[in-house]
Amino acid sequence: MNVDALRTYIQNEILNDPEFVIEADQDLLLSETLNSLSVTMLIAHLETECNVHIPPEDVTLENFCTLQAIESYVRGLSESSS
Repeated sequence: MNVDALRTYIQNEILNDPEFVIEADQDLLLSETLNSLSVTMLIAHLETECNVHIPPEDVTLENFCTLQAIESYVRGLSESSS
């Protein structure tokens, strides 16, 4: 899943605001764009769409702070499960 697909999902499905601007390097957690419930929704979406398992211990600021970090983390999971 790329940054644009992540952005679109967050805008449309989590925030219900397709016009909301999310930069690739914007901190989604500190800016309060995402909260614990929305991160849970995002994880469920990523697991389904990318066919990966995200263990609870991997749900960290480092892995989920920006669109770029999420993309990189999920790409790493996908590559390791191939």
